[in-house]
Amino acid sequence: MRSIKTTLLFILIPFIAGCMLPEEEKAQNQISDESQIQMVQNAVEQYREDSDGLLPIKTVENQRDYLQYQIDFEQLVPDYLSERPGNAYEMGGKYQYVIIDAEEDPEVKLADLTLTDEIRSLTIRLDAMGEHVELDEQVGPNVYQLDLQYYNLSENPVVTSPYTGTSLNVFYNGGQQFLIDYREEIGKIIHDNDLEFETGEDVRHVLYEYTPIVPIYSPEITVDEENNPIFMTNQHKSDT
Repeated sequence: MRSIKTTLLFILIPFIAGCMLPEEEKAQNQISDESQIQMVQNAVEQYREDSDGLLPIKTVENQRDYLQYQIDFEQLVPDYLSERPGNAYEMGGKYQYVIIDAEEDPEVKLADLTLTDEIRSLTIRLDAMGEHVELDEQVGPNVYQLDLQYYNLSENPVVTSPYTGTSLNVFYNGGQQFLIDYREEIGKIIHDNDLEFETGEDVRHVLYEYTPIVPIYSPEITVDEENNPIFMTNQHKSDT
């Protein structure tokens, strides 16, 4: 039986290759994504205006954070959009178009579904090795590292960041779900933009405020007294 590490290697090869694109080509792709997001944003706003505040979204239950409000292009094409954006999952692209702040100020963002593919592959591998997931060191409240020795891993599983292309650690929680650790990405945005937050405030929002992409599979993250990102605890919430 292959190890999880071997599976991850094959999964990550296309992402590593993608990170080797010339800078100008990556810039063109980013502009393309932003242009398509704005096109969909305009369509959503017009649809909302014409339908007395309703949103063109799918009814998707039991979804994790940021995936609850997925855009239903069937309601937008062809009256509000001539076609689905080329980078959308429905067109063979890697992004699920989602809406955040649906009730107050709906805004169109992207969820990178390559992360979902990687997490699904990990889940399949673990399921094949037994019903009980073997955990090791606790790295945060209800956040654990897998037992690397049990799964024949020399290092912790990682996924490729949709923000920087770097490697992000994958952990596990007591609710039998994989988690992606975005603390480093959040810390970089906080540092680069001189942002200040209070302990107990969920700071994941900086990722989709400064980029078009939402942090799927992320546990709640706050900051410590020195403004460094840390995993949120119930104590942090009760202190706010």
